[in-house]
Amino acid sequence: MKRDDTPVLSPGGRSLGHVYNRAVTTNLQLADPLPSVGLRATDGYLLNLRSFVTKQPSLHLFFGAPTLSAAARRKGMGAIEAIVAGYERLREAGIAVVGISADSEEQQAEFAKKLELPFLLMSDERRSAIELLGIETVATGKNVNVAKPIAIAVDVDGFVRAVLDPVDPDTLVDTAIRALSEPIPAATEDAPATQ
Repeated sequence: MKRDDTPVLSPGGRSLGHVYNRAVTTNLQLADPLPSVGLRATDGYLLNLRSFVTKQPSLHLFFGAPTLSAAARRKGMGAIEAIVAGYERLREAGIAVVGISADSEEQQAEFAKKLELPFLLMSDERRSAIELLGIETVATGKNVNVAKPIAIAVDVDGFVRAVLDPVDPDTLVDTAIRALSEPIPAATEDAPATQ
């Protein structure tokens, strides 16, 4: 894994470690298919990142918690809290939610239990999905996790409808519902000229 030797600094100027895979946005674009990657879920099952495809639209939140330093963890916690607060609205809209971090299954299970999360978490401890998608990560000691939350709204056919980067906790739920509720705009083709 390529490392950028520029340290990441907290708002107070304290070093949070080094950033790996420094990227402004993910490798995903609108209308791309969500890639197929196997991840371990907090319910003990090995699931595919695309597990919800063909069943219902889904919101995938990549976040850094619970093992990050306080400053980096706050960003992820804001997104988690927004989803928990808006979970009923997402469920009523038929949208499944999954949280993904680079923490171990055990760390995630403890985190989910402590916060009584109503949605499933997936462990990407090997960072296979995170690296494939080009999601920015940060190292804090030996721990490497998602540097800032990124949410990906995926429709029932498995295509990306929105990439929320950066995530705004105040608008996260509304944006996801809107992205997965509105029809995909029809492609406009130039009509052939008639004589």
